[in-house]
Amino acid sequence: MAKHVIVGCAGLPHGVGWPRYFQRLPYLETSALLNGPVRPSVLRRWKEGARHGGAFGVVAPAIVTHAPGPRGYGPGGWTVPAERAHEAGSFRPTELVKQGVATLVDALTTLDAGVAVFRTPPEFSPSQSNRDALRRFFSEEATIDRMGGRARVWMPSGLWDPLTAHTLAGQLGILCGLDPLGADPENRFASMWAEMSGDDAYLVVSGLGRGRRRTSNDHLEQIAEIALRHDRTWVVFATVDPFPDAIRFAKLASPHALPLRGSDAQPGGPDGGDADDDPDGDPDDADLSE
Repeated sequence: MAKHVIVGCAGLPHGVGWPRYFQRLPYLETSALLNGPVRPSVLRRWKEGARHGGAFGVVAPAIVTHAPGPRGYGPGGWTVPAERAHEAGSFRPTELVKQGVATLVDALTTLDAGVAVFRTPPEFSPSQSNRDALRRFFSEEATIDRMGGRARVWMPSGLWDPLTAHTLAGQLGILCGLDPLGADPENRFASMWAEMSGDDAYLVVSGLGRGRRRTSNDHLEQIAEIALRHDRTWVVFATVDPFPDAIRFAKLASPHALPLRGSDAQPGGPDGGDADDDPDGDPDDADLSE
């Protein structure tokens, strides 16, 4: 039976302010650093908004995981000179990737984050060279000590099937971020989900394989069954309506879900209102959404 189920959303849901979010949910996965630099002062404000340790999962900078496109990483994104574009992404053993890891470590420390997340794009295929790159990266660069003992999560996409990715992640001593509601029309991986158990798990629920609609109670129960077979499980919602879905799931997983931040808190947070995502007028402050 699970000791902890940690529930949150992938990005701050639209229209939901900081006080309201962290009153209802204990965890937030942010991809802000994936897209470009975030000032330390902004990270410190985010940490103050959470008010408890381990509240954040931080997605690694794109220069670690993604090769730049024809226009680099876009306006406001990571700056990579054209002549060095071949050094970025795909966990390459380069100074650019090392710089990205150092930036990630600084952000994890500033936020007192609980999880480091490494997303890979569809073009990062299940080739032998990419498997070797993952092995080298997590054994030499993003080690458990370098990440401060935090959970390390690899989130594959594209041609990686869940069983292959989950097996490889286990060999590397990391977690694999998987979607239990992902498309599987032939139920090829039903036995994997039925048997999955262990110490830690990281589930990212998009539900895209089940249609873009409200996540049903039956689906939430399926996710809970998987989560409760682990000692500690993060369940992160990236559905059409992630905030209500996550709150419904947290109630379903109770009493194993981590408690809400202060059940005696007043609606709208300590200031009595639903604070703006950007209280200081800083656009970076609001950019926690996908």
